[in-house]
Amino acid sequence: MTGLVKRWPLVVVALATVIGLAVADRADDGSAPERVLVSQEAASTAPGPEAKGGVWYCSEGTSLPGEFADHSVIVANPTAEAVTAAVSVFPATPVGSVSPSASPEEVLLNVPARSQAFLRLADVVESQYTAALVEIDSGSAVVEQRVQGPTGIDVMPCATRSSADWHFAAGSTRRDARLIFTLFNPFPDRAVVKFAFSTDEGLREPQALRGVLVPARSLVVVNATDLVPRFSSVSTTIESQAGRIVAGRLQLFDGTEGLEGLTAGPGVPRPQTQWVFSIGPTDAVVGEHIVLYNPSDREAAADISIRLDAPDPGGALAPFEVSVPPQQRVALVLREAGSYPLPPDPFAYNTASTLPAGVGFWASVQVYNGVPIVAERVAAASAAASPAGVAITAGVPVTAERYLIAGNRADESEVALAIVNPSPDSIARVTVLKLANGRITPIDQLDPREVAPHSRLVVPIDRLTDGDSYALLVEASQPVVVSRSLLARSGTGMASGASVPFDPMLLDPWAF
Repeated sequence: MTGLVKRWPLVVVALATVIGLAVADRADDGSAPERVLVSQEAASTAPGPEAKGGVWYCSEGTSLPGEFADHSVIVANPTAEAVTAAVSVFPATPVGSVSPSASPEEVLLNVPARSQAFLRLADVVESQYTAALVEIDSGSAVVEQRVQGPTGIDVMPCATRSSADWHFAAGSTRRDARLIFTLFNPFPDRAVVKFAFSTDEGLREPQALRGVLVPARSLVVVNATDLVPRFSSVSTTIESQAGRIVAGRLQLFDGTEGLEGLTAGPGVPRPQTQWVFSIGPTDAVVGEHIVLYNPSDREAAADISIRLDAPDPGGALAPFEVSVPPQQRVALVLREAGSYPLPPDPFAYNTASTLPAGVGFWASVQVYNGVPIVAERVAAASAAASPAGVAITAGVPVTAERYLIAGNRADESEVALAIVNPSPDSIARVTVLKLANGRITPIDQLDPREVAPHSRLVVPIDRLTDGDSYALLVEASQPVVVSRSLLARSGTGMASGASVPFDPMLLDPWAF
């Protein structure tokens, strides 16, 4: 843990929480301007320098010795002034309880100018599962969370919004897997939610999950592996019957079936008709597929477009046409998935033979009949491979000209950025800056770089910079999509996901 940490009086925290949560969810009452409403399309967006502060919800991790997903939060501050983060750490409340098992513990985390600070939640609260509510007196600071255990690591942005509904396209409850959902309610009113699972055998709605109570100011954790066991592929919708929550997923594979890994993060609050995935593997040992999940009662018809990095930059194969039945999911295999569990026929399509080996790519999903869906990317490498691990991440429904990416550690991971220019006709000029130890410095090799229309730039950041811990600031001349990937230098660990955008805009429906 870095940065000064001290106790914050409970009354001050309670007041700040009420004010902060009202600001964070101001779009829910329809009073916010259009630009803020766009930010509600994604689970994680930065408030921006014009905002007086920001509220972040970090709910996916464990805080007991020997558990599988040790939970930390990281606050990155790109401004010239120090900022203060008020962190409330919530222990888990057992399912079925009508009130929280304990009050949250509050601490202050001071983050120096142009630096980042870490807080390990087990240093504040010991609980099998924990969540953190992080309130910052700056709209420019960004909060990410990190989980680490024997089966791997993951780093991902914390959520910046609550929702009545949450969706997860990918997941598995087979014998070697644990699929866990976190239900975080930091609000003063209770919430009640129900679960629906799309499985290999159709829709499942377990009786025990038709009315899960999430008390006010509490974290409740549901182990889906116990309730819908032994399904190779599971998609999930969590629907609120009262109140609102922040829902997250922890997916673990223990290695007994040849796959070992840990992946975590918030769900998708709203299905969309357009998604972009900027990460595509070049490593032959990494399998990849895209899962499309349709939680509605109408069939969705979508095109998945793949654009190769080489030999023709920005080149596109013919789109793959996919139909997604109501309340079902389909998987499109882009690289052989190895031991990762896939949906059974007829819900899996293998297109790996159409993609050239060793060539990276990015992908876009566009629904052409107007039925919104959820799209997630799964990357996996078997336990015997190097790298090894599992990463599940949602597609990106927005673009932006500015991003901040926290929690990079060059001493333990290979770090790469993938920057996609979705414009069909204009070049994007991109600058990447490093934020560490009170300084923001350009990475000389990237000052600036050009990204051609309908192309991407892949940047091996760890080879271009030094320092144990740093954040990255990406600035572009026009809206782009930015994702980060992490590969552990030793052992198991694979992470990839979207970066936190400032002032996001919806993808142009005519761009693809």
